[in-house]
Amino acid sequence: MRRSILALVLSTALTPAMAETPGVAAPAPGIANYDPTLSAKEAVLANWELASAGLRAGRVMAEKVVELAENDAPYPALARQAQFAQKTMVQRYNAAQWVYADPSVAAPTDAERALAGAVGAAFTPCETGDCTAERDALEAAFVHATEELNAAALAARAALTAREDRADTVLMSEQLMLIATYLESGDWGSDFALTDFERDAEEMAARIVGTMSLWRNVEPYVGLAAPEIDAAINAASQDLLRTLRRETRNVGTLAPDSEILVQLTGKAQVLAAEFRRAAALFTA
Repeated sequence: MRRSILALVLSTALTPAMAETPGVAAPAPGIANYDPTLSAKEAVLANWELASAGLRAGRVMAEKVVELAENDAPYPALARQAQFAQKTMVQRYNAAQWVYADPSVAAPTDAERALAGAVGAAFTPCETGDCTAERDALEAAFVHATEELNAAALAARAALTAREDRADTVLMSEQLMLIATYLESGDWGSDFALTDFERDAEEMAARIVGTMSLWRNVEPYVGLAAPEIDAAINAASQDLLRTLRRETRNVGTLAPDSEILVQLTGKAQVLAAEFRRAAALFTA
């Protein structure tokens, strides 16, 4: 990096509230989705809060189903609410999978089985006159899902809290490296919870899109330091997302060696390399 750029990047932090040691300079207001009230540090922490809040939203949806069951709602109404809730639960859990690229963040021990159980229970028709067995099974499944989503949300929140005293350059580098690590790992394309329901592509899309949503909060700081890397990340991410949309349309299950996964893996690795370049901008 040229000395002038390095000096700019390592100038004072953005807002008085976050002024600390030399940090990341603020881009001009109006760039991309940049919020000028956020410092670089706050932008990174907002990504961790996005994960935590999304998991909490999934938990809240599960809790509503449990509450309806406890209040003896008619089974058809209970099943409709469960079917509505499971969509949010599945998407929010998968969108936060990038947090486990940090080995210090504990993954819930039984979340995949809990989600699969909730989805299965939500779509179980009533086979008895009073639907007691189906109601009990549905309630138990959503209690289990509530517990697992709550554990995941607490872990993400704890990770956020652990980062509150770190310098903004450290956080920016780490955030970009976590994205790169997750994309390189291929974890976004394996261990699907809902294979039995032919929803692999749905889970994979939530994981990739959830990870890429982090970029918008931190992009302006990369663009300020190295416009060419910013442009390269945008081009590679568009290529990955375009391929994801095109190749997974109407796809249910994904074999580990499928052509779709081979294509996406190659594009994810290209994008990960650019994120690693971006992370290096903030490494002293």
